[in-house]
Amino acid sequence: MLSMTALQRNHLYEIRGQQLRYSHRSNSRANAPFIFNDSKGRRKELSQNQVQREVFELNEFCEN
Repeated sequence: MLSMTALQRNHLYEIRGQQLRYSHRSNSRANAPFIFNDSKGRRKELSQNQVQREVFELNEFCEN
């Protein structure tokens, strides 16, 4: 299970087999969704329950 404080902006996460980049948490309402973007720039809003149950952090590899 992923801790809510463990989410880091612009880090890559996986949910239901799809890789999404964490953008931010919306402040628009009390039960604000977590905002993620896919590789095509489409916005996905996930509830706190979805994030806790289904989101896994991915390690990115880069060349030095």
